[in-house]
Amino acid sequence: MTSTSNWRLVFILGSAGVITAFQIGKAAIAVPLIRQDLDLSLVTASWVVGAYGALGAVAGISAGVAVSFIGARKAVVSGLMVIGLASVLGAAASNGAMLIATRVVEGCGFLAVVIAIPTLLRDVTVGRDRDFAMVLWGTYLPAGSAIMMLLGPLLATFGWQGLWLANGALALSYAFIVWLVVPADSHAESTLEPRPPAPIGGVLKARGPMLLACAFFLYTFQYFALTGLMPTLLVERMGLSIAAAGSISALIVAANAFGNLSAGLFLRHGIPLWAILASAFSFVGIAGFGIFASLPVAVVALLAAASLAVTGLVPASVFAASPRIAPNSHLLAVLLGLLMQASNIGQLLGPAAFGAWVEHFGWPLASMFFLAVAIAGVAIASRLRRLLPPAP
Repeated sequence: MTSTSNWRLVFILGSAGVITAFQIGKAAIAVPLIRQDLDLSLVTASWVVGAYGALGAVAGISAGVAVSFIGARKAVVSGLMVIGLASVLGAAASNGAMLIATRVVEGCGFLAVVIAIPTLLRDVTVGRDRDFAMVLWGTYLPAGSAIMMLLGPLLATFGWQGLWLANGALALSYAFIVWLVVPADSHAESTLEPRPPAPIGGVLKARGPMLLACAFFLYTFQYFALTGLMPTLLVERMGLSIAAAGSISALIVAANAFGNLSAGLFLRHGIPLWAILASAFSFVGIAGFGIFASLPVAVVALLAAASLAVTGLVPASVFAASPRIAPNSHLLAVLLGLLMQASNIGQLLGPAAFGAWVEHFGWPLASMFFLAVAIAGVAIASRLRRLLPPAP
């Protein structure tokens, strides 16, 4: 363990997370092109976005055990290689089923990377810097998605296949960089000593952890529903070009990163978790009415950005509450795996559920989808108010 934080390695590891998030952004911006090229319905195209979380939706906790067994650095390198190879294979897809299958494989690599990197960040930072490093890490998803939405239209000048090939080459190259630069983590790569099994059943049966997981599920559910189909909304309903839709979508997603970074400030001032969750989900329901109304593009973009900025408070707040829900470190690891699993279920189902809703009811009633999310989120927040002990 180092006596000072190695910010160079923090940047390198954070960049690996951003590259994994590129793979989410590339699908969102390419949906209109993929639909046209492969003649896909909106629901099928939505699965191209949502299938990325398929493995995490069923194996989040198990993946955490696997990462601790093989070692975090090996998991990051292997995950980036899997992402790269699957992205290259996806460029050759001739139908929706084949493309979705390669996206599921990409999801395997994504899960390995995002579970392993926090362990490595713990090893390269000291206590006084660790919380700040974790807050920075929490921005990898909106940052990566926003960057790809900005750059995606340029790369897609050779078709969506060019976008897939470029991302595949980047992931494979960065896997080599991580292997060369990041030292082996001492916790798992140097030894394979067995550890006692964690009491998974105790976490799954408790109301607190499950409510926290449900809140995290709703966050990713609405996040990927909105960001995954925002370019399609701007192109198909508002008549924007792919480039313009990508730029606006990137700015909207970037607002979510601001919300992530702001969460620490609210928590430091003593605002309870339940109040943050209730306020964030309430705003989702309110903003939805404006986002899907017949308003100017600038107003729609502003409301969507505000919605993602406010809900960006949720992830950091949930992770901050985790030690109070599971004060034992042995149980905390299980709880974090549960949160990752809930997050991936939301990532998997959000775009597909929203796509099916829009195809059935149309864009004008899309706001009711987010109103339902808001009601469920406020209900969970009210239950957590009674269960969660006060912050010290």
